[in-house]
Amino acid sequence: MNWYLVSTRPYKREIFLKYLDRAISENKLQELILEVIAPQDKVYQDMVLLQISNLKEARPHLQQIENFQRLEPKPLPIEQIRRMSGEMS
Repeated sequence: MNWYLVSTRPYKREIFLKYLDRAISENKLQELILEVIAPQDKVYQDMVLLQISNLKEARPHLQQIENFQRLEPKPLPIEQIRRMSGEMS
């Protein structure tokens, strides 16, 4: 399971998260999108961190969610996830 960075449209992260939560429930994506983190630092205000089990399967679902802008195809290292989420190792 890898972590990926999703960019949302400017100032639309909260709406994206609401639609993401609904999409996970309605499409039974709990085994595909395992965890969602919305970094609190303002630098990351239009970004969401997702732990995804299968990027190829998850991508089309994410692209259909309103206010989705981009999914970085390269997984992020755990150290970067900790830093962005405010966790100190």
